Amino acid sequence: MQPDVNEASDSQLIKAYCSGDEGAFNTLYYRYRKLLYGYLTNMIPGNPCEVDEVFESTWLRVIDKLPKYRDDGKFGAWLFRVARNIFIDRVRMSKPGKFVTIDAEDSPDIAGSTELSPDRVTGSSDLAQVIQKALSQLPDEQREVFLLREQDLSFKEIADMQRCSLNTVLSRMRYALKSLRSFLSEIDRGGLVK
Repeated sequence: MQPDVNEASDSQLIKAYCSGDEGAFNTLYYRYRKLLYGYLTNMIPGNPCEVDEVFESTWLRVIDKLPKYRDDGKFGAWLFRVARNIFIDRVRMSKPGKFVTIDAEDSPDIAGSTELSPDRVTGSSDLAQVIQKALSQLPDEQREVFLLREQDLSFKEIADMQRCSLNTVLSRMRYALKSLRSFLSEIDRGGLVK
C-alpha cells in the first residue's frame, strides 16, 4: 500500500530515515518516483532499458548517500542532479555502439506507429506525441533545462546542476522555447493544432 506522501516534509522524512525509519524512505520514494521517471524518460528517449537502469541506480545511490546528505530543503534538486550525473557517467563509460537510442526513423518496427504527419495531430495523445517529438529534436542541454523547469526546479538550481551560469541556463530555455514554438507552428500551418 502506498504511503501518504503529504504528511511530512522532505527534511522530516530524511531525518526519520537516517534515524532508522524505513517507512520514511518509502514515503520519499513515492513522492518523487513518477517525477524522476518522467524526467529520465524525456532525457533518454527511445531507450526504456537505460531509463530503468539509471532510475534504479539513482535510488541506490540516494540510499547510500542520504545519511551524509546536507539538508538544505532542496532534496528534489539533489535527486535530479544525482540522476543526471549517473546518466552522464554511463554515457562516458559506454563504448561506441553500446549505448544507443532508437529514433522512430531508424526502426522499421516502430516507424509507422510514431511517425507524425499533420493529418494525425488531432487528439490530445497525438498532440503529446508532437510535443515529445519536438522535445527530442532539441539539443541535450536545452531539453534538460526545459524538462527540469517542468519539474519546478529553479533556474539557479538548474545552473548548479549543469555547472554553468544562470544566464546560460536562461539562454538555453529561451532557445528551447523558440525551437518548440517554431516546430509547433510548422505543424499548425495545417490548421490541426489549436
